[in-house]
Amino acid sequence: MDSCVDLCLSFGLPAWMAPLLHAAKHLRSDVASRRKVYKLLQRRLRNCGVGVTADSGRSPTYVYPDEVKRLVRSVFPQDLCGYQDPTHPQVVYVTVEDLHRVPSDRPSAV
Repeated sequence: MDSCVDLCLSFGLPAWMAPLLHAAKHLRSDVASRRKVYKLLQRRLRNCGVGVTADSGRSPTYVYPDEVKRLVRSVFPQDLCGYQDPTHPQVVYVTVEDLHRVPSDRPSAV
């Protein structure tokens, strides 16, 4: 787990993201692991109210900063796909500053 924390910090990201990476390491493929990390990250952000509005009946679609994408791809590098970021009205562009504002003492969604 310490290596995950070091890796997060090396990308300028908060250490609370390390358990998300660690939780996905046991899956069979890198594709499944990346999907798990992004799903856990989405849950964490939604539970902390990032991009959530009262009038919205559904969860926002998060677009993560390049630092997050590079971090996840460095841990799970196999079978990468270059999908375009979505652009529909429910998209929330998350910044590194948004990630640092998420409380680290809040129980993670792992």
